[in-house]
Amino acid sequence: MLLLGLQPGVSMLETNLDLTYTIIWSLALANILGAALCLGLARPVASLTRVPFVILAPLITILILFAAYQATRSLGDLFALGIIGAIGVLFKQANWSRPAFLIGFVLAPGAEAYFYQAAQFQGAEAFMRPGVLIIGALIAASLLLPPLRSYLKKRRQANEPMTHELQEEVAPLALGVIDVVLLVSLLAVAGYTWWAFADLSMLGGIMPRLAIAIIVAACVMEIIRTVIKPMKWQTQTLSQQLIWVAGFFALIGSVMVLGFLFAAAVFCLGFLLVVARMKPVAAVGLAAGVTLFLMGMANLLTLTYPTGMLAGL
Repeated sequence: MLLLGLQPGVSMLETNLDLTYTIIWSLALANILGAALCLGLARPVASLTRVPFVILAPLITILILFAAYQATRSLGDLFALGIIGAIGVLFKQANWSRPAFLIGFVLAPGAEAYFYQAAQFQGAEAFMRPGVLIIGALIAASLLLPPLRSYLKKRRQANEPMTHELQEEVAPLALGVIDVVLLVSLLAVAGYTWWAFADLSMLGGIMPRLAIAIIVAACVMEIIRTVIKPMKWQTQTLSQQLIWVAGFFALIGSVMVLGFLFAAAVFCLGFLLVVARMKPVAAVGLAAGVTLFLMGMANLLTLTYPTGMLAGL
């Protein structure tokens, strides 16, 4: 609104009452039309789940690249996307929780901002309020109750008269090379971050140090768990996954050299022809559709895609 010369606030009711009512009715009609479209298009949209993923993969990849670039319009975000994707591949192969990893990115900015505000304005008293204590107790219970329940169950089974065959056997803890690499990497990152924030004040470094303490405590608990429980070494392969990750970074490199639109069109066409083994007519149609979508979004959102190094020659 500021870009259009309008001052948001109460003054709009006095100077732009017609525009205010237009915005209100637009939001109301948008919700009604959106609900109607969702109900009417539920069956066609659900049919997309029947499309093989190998066909949707290049289209989704280009849309993810488009969304990552338009956030700050920096090529650095594409490399950050590739690094996060590589970490996600490691998490998947090691059977680590990827949703928890992503939730941390979503909640971290708000948690850090409000944590600083609470510590700055109220000090330690901010963490002694009833609501904070209740939330803290729930978090502690979610961490302590599962192992306590498992311990009590094993103790009750040991006291009950039953044969050895009926007793529940303890499943060995699976551990692999990727688990070790992730644990060592987390500890190394925690140590480097602690050294990097050593010069910060007590208030400025309280949140990073708290995060580092949680990471180190979690890694130490995991190491203790692997020592106490029976452990079975398992083979964790990454050969095929590394090929896909390398291909993704090759796509980012082609964007830098050929430009975003041309690289996206070539990638979609080549993937659909070689990997998905689609018919040439269908592959060309889908690749053209993705290209037209990107061009339309560029005109609608006034975006300027990377033109590539070859464009200046």
